[in-house]
Amino acid sequence: MAIVFWLCITVLFLDLTGATRLWFGWMAKIQFLPAVLAANVGVTVLWVVVTMLIGRIYCSVICPLGVMQDGMIHVADWVHRLRTKKKIGLYHFWAPRWTHWMRLAILAVLCVGIVVGGGFVVQWLAPYSSYGRIATSIFRPVALWVNDILADAAAERDSFAFWHVTWTQFDLALLVTSAVTLAILIVSTIVGGRFYCNNICPVGTVLGLLGRRAVMRIHIDADKCVKCGLCEHKCKSMAIDSKRCFVDNSRCIDCFNCLEVCHKDAISFGKIKASATTTKDEKVTVDATRRTMLTTAVTLAAASQLKAVDKVTDGGLAVIEDKKRYERQTPICPPGALSLKNLQQHCTGCQLCVSACPNGVLHPSTGLLHYLQPTMSYEVNHCRPECHACSDVCPAGAILPLGKTHEEKMQRKSSLKIGRAVWVRENCLPVAMEERCGNCATHCPTGAITMVPLGEDSGPNALRVPSVDDERCIGCGACEHLCPVRPFSAIHVEGIEVQREI
Repeated sequence: MAIVFWLCITVLFLDLTGATRLWFGWMAKIQFLPAVLAANVGVTVLWVVVTMLIGRIYCSVICPLGVMQDGMIHVADWVHRLRTKKKIGLYHFWAPRWTHWMRLAILAVLCVGIVVGGGFVVQWLAPYSSYGRIATSIFRPVALWVNDILADAAAERDSFAFWHVTWTQFDLALLVTSAVTLAILIVSTIVGGRFYCNNICPVGTVLGLLGRRAVMRIHIDADKCVKCGLCEHKCKSMAIDSKRCFVDNSRCIDCFNCLEVCHKDAISFGKIKASATTTKDEKVTVDATRRTMLTTAVTLAAASQLKAVDKVTDGGLAVIEDKKRYERQTPICPPGALSLKNLQQHCTGCQLCVSACPNGVLHPSTGLLHYLQPTMSYEVNHCRPECHACSDVCPAGAILPLGKTHEEKMQRKSSLKIGRAVWVRENCLPVAMEERCGNCATHCPTGAITMVPLGEDSGPNALRVPSVDDERCIGCGACEHLCPVRPFSAIHVEGIEVQREI
């Protein structure tokens, strides 16, 4: 189940067609922290009840970051066995007291961040979002590279099963952030198994507190146990102290590795009787904390840089200069975000909307207050009226659905104002080069741009420049994208604080 969930959620970030999001999109919306931020009471209550009944099954099966760590643990354990030529596992019980207070402090920081609307704090601590950034910036380029190889092979056989895809959402800040996160996970996994899950991840802390007294949980029978230590060294969460026959169920993730290796049937999973809840040694150490020390310095993982896209040439002679991204005074929020404030409060920066955007207009922001949250830019395309992919996939309530049916979503999006077009006089072709143009007015889907005479001459041969009706402009960016002026368009879109229907 863990592998299936991990593969399906990974596909959500790697899919180039968007088709699988219709099948697996619900897997993103049942993630714990996004459900809390989206005020999804049903999902939140579901995981609270499940955890109180059978423990932290969410962390071992549903959370993609946790499952990826399990894969790292298996690799680290295999290398350890190969290097030492011993069958004994890599980890052992070690729960210093300071880790208990560290995990509570991190949870407190997250709670404060949610209350005050500090999305910047939440996105650094949300496990699902951390995995989303890794999948988008590290796994996705690899998937695109493989896709291009398959496209070349298919083309040689006159097949159109695959086609070349140009990725326009590459962002250095996102790549560096994801590489650092991945490096922390690798180091913490090697040193302490699921150290990250049980000492840093706030979701693990909340579910650990709930699962500590779960109805069904792991228990060691002290009368049968011979203290061989196999269960302790096999436990990836370092939750078992075999010397005291103690299981810290707040760290246990129900992987059941301990049940597989115990040869004396001393370990069981089920309802524990009140008299058998703790041993004498457990009562003394019941407040012992959960995890391992992070003792190794974080090393920055080397990340392969995306291959630069070849510039388009005119007949092989003149190079057409690429457009550059505007530094907008107000960021453009995706349609359905409601406002900059709502986006900042709810967005966890998971990058699922960025991966889902078929037009390449969504990018992770580099601003301090909105770091890695989606913002829009139109140098490679514009936000098409028929597209509503970003609002369909957001699991955290940062981008709300535009409607229930496709027709309803299209109708609302065509009238939803997300920005306003601004004309830059000195860049415009009629002004700068005295040449006729009118691309912006021709392609404006709402008719918000009209061409007016540049000077006093209003005859049919007079030069004309665009005039923007702010009440009709929705900020889709068609004018900015299709403007022939480079590197900066003669007309660009500025965001607005609060979206509204016109």
